[in-house]
Amino acid sequence: MKVLVGIAVLLAFTGAHAKTPHVNDGVLVDDDGMTLYTFGGSGPPDPKSCEGDCARNFPPALAAPGDRPSSEFTLVPMANGTSQWAYEGKLLYRGLMDKKPGDRHGDGLNQVWHTVQP
Repeated sequence: MKVLVGIAVLLAFTGAHAKTPHVNDGVLVDDDGMTLYTFGGSGPPDPKSCEGDCARNFPPALAAPGDRPSSEFTLVPMANGTSQWAYEGKLLYRGLMDKKPGDRHGDGLNQVWHTVQP
């Protein structure tokens, strides 16, 4: 019985600490404080708009197990069984060119990548 209670507490603790993207310094960031981007091009991101491999240069902002949607933040199921965060219906991506929290090197890239400023 103690094991079951311990597991329940651990699951509750894990779920309580899973965070949706949030605003920091005027832009949406992930749990690590890294800037999140949306793609403003027509159709899905392509090698030209991503300057190469999109999955590498602009990986999707994946939700952690236990993350839950909240208000304008939704979770979009992906083919591999994970979920990607979206803000007001727009998918969110991380930018590989950003090396530390606060970097926004992808903003305006190829006129299609933009920070989200709620």
